[in-house]
Amino acid sequence: MLSSSGAISAKAKAMYGRRIKPAQYEELIRKRSVAELTQVLKNETGFAETLKDVHEATIHRGQLEHLLRMDLYRRLDKLVRYVDGKQRQYYLAALKEFEIEQILARIRMILSKDFTHKLSDFPTVLTRYTKLDTKKLAAVQSFEELIQGLSGSPYAELLAPYINAKDDFDYTGCEAALQAYYMSYVAETIEQVFRGKCKKTLKQMWSTRTELDNITKIYRFKKFFHASEKEIRASLTECEGSIPKAKLNEMLSCSDAEAFLKLLEHSPYHLHTDDKEYVYIEYYADQIKYHLAKRHLHYDSSPAIVYTAYQLTAEREIENLINIIEGVRYQVAPEEIMTMLIYDRE
Repeated sequence: MLSSSGAISAKAKAMYGRRIKPAQYEELIRKRSVAELTQVLKNETGFAETLKDVHEATIHRGQLEHLLRMDLYRRLDKLVRYVDGKQRQYYLAALKEFEIEQILARIRMILSKDFTHKLSDFPTVLTRYTKLDTKKLAAVQSFEELIQGLSGSPYAELLAPYINAKDDFDYTGCEAALQAYYMSYVAETIEQVFRGKCKKTLKQMWSTRTELDNITKIYRFKKFFHASEKEIRASLTECEGSIPKAKLNEMLSCSDAEAFLKLLEHSPYHLHTDDKEYVYIEYYADQIKYHLAKRHLHYDSSPAIVYTAYQLTAEREIENLINIIEGVRYQVAPEEIMTMLIYDRE
């Protein structure tokens, strides 16, 4: 009989084995409606359990995307149930990210005053893990109600400065503050519960993820918003990454996106792009994250590392599906949709 730690690694790798295969991606990108996509996902993939009660003819894009994101937490729950003791805190860290996604989604609704596409409550399998009043959170329609709904949680104090300045609400700063809290929570948890090689590897995995997300933010701000260095710095999440601080400062102070990418070519990530490929920097960053996670999934035996690697590859699969849904919505050619996807093509 497998130990609990052995069960986590074995089950995560088995779940990874049920990922969407290349032939299925090729089938999905050729569908021309959300109903057709839902039918394939419901009947031919690992998303069948989540979509079993869905009517293909009536589901709309937003509902399908939401259900696919919720499926990740259903799958992670199947792994978390094997964990007990001190390490359980780390395995539940993914829930913090979901809490933050829900808070940000509610903030966007308050800012736009659009509550027509109300989010569902937390998935049933996860309500036992969160201390938030999820029913109250799902019902809020003002910043005052949001703070009340988050009362007693770290989020209430974290959001207070942004809420108090609601006439000039800084969404980017708010998002960055929540993300920084999440990464700090994960880092502190790793520091408390792990030792040795496992601890080092987990810290490296999360630092790489954060650093690549920062790279994407810098590029996006310079390319599309021509933001100041101060604005860009405020959006970044601190991490002990591979890029030396002096090199990062040089990247932040450079004149534009093109200059930034030239510097990036000579960074530890060695991202090479030509004059026609600047727009794909986010794809390259996501590709690095995916392949690093896949390597850990294949070659590591530590359950915490395998769990994290599975989480990252599963998140990538859902992003692929959302790209396909958006592509179908806007009638993008299948060949173009395919260039947006990151998966094992062999």
